[in-house]
Amino acid sequence: MLTTYQTMYKILLLTDFSTASRHALAFSQALFADTAADFCLLHAYPIETAMAPGAAFLLADEIRVAEENLQRFRQEAVRSPEPPYHTYRTVVAPGGPVGVVEVLMRQEHFDLVVVGATGTGQSEWLGSVATGVVRQATTNVLVVPVSAPIRPLQRIVLATDYRSVNDAESFAFLKELASRKLANVTLLTITNGETEETPVSVVSEQYVLRALSDLPVDQYVIHDDDVVQGIQAYIDTHTVDLLVTLPHHRSLFDALAGRSVSRSIAYRPRVPLLTLYDGPVDTAARIQPTDDANKMPFASYL
Repeated sequence: MLTTYQTMYKILLLTDFSTASRHALAFSQALFADTAADFCLLHAYPIETAMAPGAAFLLADEIRVAEENLQRFRQEAVRSPEPPYHTYRTVVAPGGPVGVVEVLMRQEHFDLVVVGATGTGQSEWLGSVATGVVRQATTNVLVVPVSAPIRPLQRIVLATDYRSVNDAESFAFLKELASRKLANVTLLTITNGETEETPVSVVSEQYVLRALSDLPVDQYVIHDDDVVQGIQAYIDTHTVDLLVTLPHHRSLFDALAGRSVSRSIAYRPRVPLLTLYDGPVDTAARIQPTDDANKMPFASYL
């Protein structure tokens, strides 16, 4: 039954017709089972064929096969009765998945990009579609491990360091999702166990709590020198239905240096990972100092 949430979410789901992408679609269908959603199923095919002899014929044949496979994928996905407020469309495009997503995002806004993950990328920094999409997409990204159970969303963990971000509206998607699912949100902070001084600003912390005041929220602190290791330790000892981070889309150098917590987790996610897009705001507005806790920005782990 459709909830009182009348927003039509536009969801871009990448598929290579693998088990991982099929599971990612099933997970997404369950996540939005109670609200309107338009699913755009995207298959990106390589363009190396265009350089081969008889390229025009070979490329046309590849496109035809890709379109047939995508239509079959769609038919299998909606075989069981689907709610009337869910719609489906398909897109076949040449190029790498990450690049194609960038192009489509410039043409049309999507509220969420969904990627299935198996953790088989050759490189944590450059070899995984999931990490590439997390880094490049200018919207929220959901990475669904093939092993993730499809069950009611009850326990959401937001890994946060309470530092400033570009725009507090980045939490809008999380707040709607948690409200719709009646889920509890845990604010997980990882601190350096050997350092007495805490980097957490009391003002920023209170701002986050007020921003999420409409939700059932609790807090949890783990002492660990390694943020990713600390997050994984929490997952080892607690039931987590969805892990949430807020990456800052750093430069390629930062990615190669391994500085992104979100991309490290996205490479081999053990639970579904939602990364919230933190879009840029006016620079002048960002540098204005303020002592008002109600106006102070905040952040989650990169």
